[in-house]
Amino acid sequence: MSVREILSEWGVDDFRVIDKQALSEITLGASILATGGGGDPEIGLLWAYNVVDQGKEILLVDPEEMPDEALAAIAGCLGAALVLTEKPPNGQELFWCYDKLRRYMGKPIQAVIPPEAGGVNTPVPMAVAGAVGIPVIDADGMGRAFPELQMTSFYIHGVSPSPTAAADEKGHVTICDANDALLTEHIIRGAAMAYGGISWIAGYPMTGRQLKDTAILRSISLAWELGKRVFTARRKHLDPIAETLNLTGGYRAFQGKIVDINREFGAEKTKGFSLGEILIEGIDTFKGHTAKIGFQNEWLTLEVDGAVRCMPPDLICILDPATGEPIRTDIVRYGYRGTVVLIPAHDRMRTKKGIQTFGPRYFGYAHDYVPVEKLMEGKEG
Repeated sequence: MSVREILSEWGVDDFRVIDKQALSEITLGASILATGGGGDPEIGLLWAYNVVDQGKEILLVDPEEMPDEALAAIAGCLGAALVLTEKPPNGQELFWCYDKLRRYMGKPIQAVIPPEAGGVNTPVPMAVAGAVGIPVIDADGMGRAFPELQMTSFYIHGVSPSPTAAADEKGHVTICDANDALLTEHIIRGAAMAYGGISWIAGYPMTGRQLKDTAILRSISLAWELGKRVFTARRKHLDPIAETLNLTGGYRAFQGKIVDINREFGAEKTKGFSLGEILIEGIDTFKGHTAKIGFQNEWLTLEVDGAVRCMPPDLICILDPATGEPIRTDIVRYGYRGTVVLIPAHDRMRTKKGIQTFGPRYFGYAHDYVPVEKLMEGKEG
């Protein structure tokens, strides 16, 4: 059954065709929202371009159009972003995962949903949807990027990540079907380490009803609009930071030059994560001030002159002030200049279980969660 036949069966005739321009806009927007993580966008973008060049359609569908009983699953990668850059996929990994998952469950998967906003984990699910011939749903599980499998709106609102299939580029596939979400994360993380630091995964099987009740809805549309605005700002010599803030309701929290980096990449002792912190020396209106940002694959906490300004699940993005291009944790270097933008997390990420699952204390920070809106009262530069 083709993607259009599936949509006809659903009674859906209102969808958006994703062409190469749309892919570039969506990928840029998702990379900005990925909070410094999400991997090298060229990998996901080129994969999706190739699917379009093969004449296959990528069709984006509003979540409300998905039947309550139909089944969707995520597609994406898990592991250290730097390893992904050095160990690119062969293009078959997610097909193997979807096939194994379908066989294991004995049910057809009729839609793809991205796990997060990211340069890889947004365009790659679109590529898979186009290649397999199923629609991609306009939603994701975070509205940002996070490093661990259980750190999703799906899980904190009652959807299990299991069963999840993980594959490497050589065709090895692991299926985990554990009752405990954290155990699933540990097992799939272990598979990624055994595969060399990165794995490709399909999981979180959920019905249309579950998706509507738990996902960050229409997040691809948000990334698409953000990408459009930043590209337009570049073309018309406008301020891409202002465009980002206007769309997201975020804050311009700091601007400066990176003067120190403490980082460990994807080693066994870091369990495949890229960990560390950076120190930024203020420039322009922030001259004389310093900022410190801690990260685990993604930017997690911001302190300005020792005072906390943002903590997870709220978003920290470091953007090039001239282009709006995001500065990722895996590529950040001494001397880079950037503007720190803070964006409130989606309400579905700010529940009590959400704060327990991906709040500051889970990552080892000695702070109780305080929304960025409160931390930034009267502090915006």
